Amino acid sequence: MWASDDVSGASLDHNLVVQARKIEVGYFRRMKVYTKIKLHPWMKTIKTRWVDVNKGDTKSPDYRSRLVGMEFNDGVDPSLFAGTPPLEALRAIISLAGSTEGTGANKKIMINDVKRAYFHAKVTRDIYVEVPKEDLEDSDGDVVGKLELCLYGTRDAALNWQKTVQAHLESLGFTSSKAFPNIYHHPVRDISTLVHGDD
Repeated sequence: MWASDDVSGASLDHNLVVQARKIEVGYFRRMKVYTKIKLHPWMKTIKTRWVDVNKGDTKSPDYRSRLVGMEFNDGVDPSLFAGTPPLEALRAIISLAGSTEGTGANKKIMINDVKRAYFHAKVTRDIYVEVPKEDLEDSDGDVVGKLELCLYGTRDAALNWQKTVQAHLESLGFTSSKAFPNIYHHPVRDISTLVHGDD
């Protein structure tokens, strides 16, 4: 097998790619991203592909592999996309943190990252995906993965993730900003947060 970095185009070490893909398949199994079911002729199956990158360098490699769906955008539907906050939204958060009103010196800015974020959002329709060969060892190969959780590369994954975050934050008492829907504020605890999905 030969693989290249999907960002830089550089050649990647075969053994490190195999290890990175095993880690990703492990996440798929632990989080139950899909259920393997028998393939039927009526199923519209979305092809998948591996995206391999070295987030390190040649001396300190940090290989990451992600399985993505290749569901093509075959029509215009703005409701399928998650909102991306404008730069002014980040400025608003920083301005709030720098303000002397309220708790003053006790204010902090935190940056948090949710790994494999889309795997935390449930699918809202029946989606069948091609199972990678790295996850076929316990089946005869005549199977597809029925998604239970969202997969990168499917059309509504970003929107489902955004709705999941919104529901979670609102359950904790946050309210969404009217000007920037990606900014949430907790009036009792005086916490503001900006949500941005970069994938």
